[in-house]
Amino acid sequence: MIDLKILLPIIAVTLGGIISLVIESFVSRDGRHKILPWVNIFFLAVAAYFVKIISEDFSDPWNLFSMTHVKGIFLYAIVLCGAIGTAALQNTLRNKNTECGEAYSLLMLSAAGIMLMVLSADLMPLFLGMELASFPIYALIAMNRRSKESNEAAFKYFVSGAALSAVFLYGVAMFYGATGSTLIDSDVLAGRETIYQVAIFMLSLGLLFKVGAFPLHFWVADAYTGALAAVTGYMAAVVKIGAFLALGALWLGLFGSTASIVVAREAILFLCLGIASVAIGAITGLVQISIRRILAFSAIANAGFILLGFCYPYFANLQEPDLTSAFYFLLTYAIGSIGALAGISAFMNSDYDNLDDLSAVARKSPFLGCCISVCLASLAGLPVAAGFLAKFRIFASLVSASFEVPVVWGITVAAFVLAIISAAYYLRIIYFLWSYSGNALRRKKRDMVSPLLNITVGMAAAALLVLAVWMPM
Repeated sequence: MIDLKILLPIIAVTLGGIISLVIESFVSRDGRHKILPWVNIFFLAVAAYFVKIISEDFSDPWNLFSMTHVKGIFLYAIVLCGAIGTAALQNTLRNKNTECGEAYSLLMLSAAGIMLMVLSADLMPLFLGMELASFPIYALIAMNRRSKESNEAAFKYFVSGAALSAVFLYGVAMFYGATGSTLIDSDVLAGRETIYQVAIFMLSLGLLFKVGAFPLHFWVADAYTGALAAVTGYMAAVVKIGAFLALGALWLGLFGSTASIVVAREAILFLCLGIASVAIGAITGLVQISIRRILAFSAIANAGFILLGFCYPYFANLQEPDLTSAFYFLLTYAIGSIGALAGISAFMNSDYDNLDDLSAVARKSPFLGCCISVCLASLAGLPVAAGFLAKFRIFASLVSASFEVPVVWGITVAAFVLAIISAAYYLRIIYFLWSYSGNALRRKKRDMVSPLLNITVGMAAAALLVLAVWMPM
């Protein structure tokens, strides 16, 4: 009998998406937004239980998957992000009085794809997970069918995503040719070093597109702005989790290979693209007035910080590669971004999310406003929230690496200055959420906030406060 235990969380989430889609056909428009979110929550809870099971008793008869302490933490994070995304979708779709019951199913299927990416130790299930995650997200971006921006964003993301997926798949083929295997930690065969270098570059290119790092960040602002804010928050969190865990697995696999020149080139690539991403995200985000565009450039900047964290093992000349600081940063970013955008989506009564349009809205829902503020404070790197400790660990690792490679010191200083600059636009959002502006009295009455959204965004804020004093990795 084949042991499917390793796939139990993925099976639970996929089954939840299928059942949600079936139920959607038999309930009324109002009933969809009352029943389907709780179907998602139930199966996400079941998936969390299964994560606990496979963490304690891992077995893989195919040698295609791996389970570590870090991967277990991120599987739980995906469950939390799925719950927050479900609550945000419920609140948004119900207030807009739209059908779109299939959105709950699409969210679950994309979460299943991300889980598959996280667990993969082989390039073939990794690619399948990428595609399973991507196609539902394309549809979620285009869910606002009457919006030209939404349709344009989905089309651009689909075309560019398809092109980079082809690049990644061709990289998989070359990787197989260079190693004779598709296992991520396979070593290069003698005489095939050049093919191996090209393969690693193409695989990295495909994953860097998914995380939205420079110079493959061109889709981020359009996709984040075209989608509903509830979708934007979910996409910002889970796609980065899947892509960075995959990139981290590829990067750690390189340290065990005999092709040392590939490790050096990847480290230099991460260092250059990391500081470039931080610069573009921090500076461009300052001039934005749309919340979603601000957080889009925030996503680019934070992708850069994580790439800088990836450089640490090589430039610090570590014998055992350590990416815990980068993964801790990724965890706090994912929870903070989805918590902030899911909460802000409740305050939008139109497709616009300019700062002035959101002035003083938090005063009408103080609990949700406080939770959003905690999430934004974490993204800004302010003390008390976990984002402060995450950025501190990134900069501490870079300073440590600078003793071995002095040029890293200059990049560390530049990244620190850019981190202070980027904190300004998070603080602007917090200021507008609580302070009145000239058009505050002319706004229409805000929609009610669902209890599920309050609970899940509250869980995100609580998680960031707990992670500030307890580091799970």
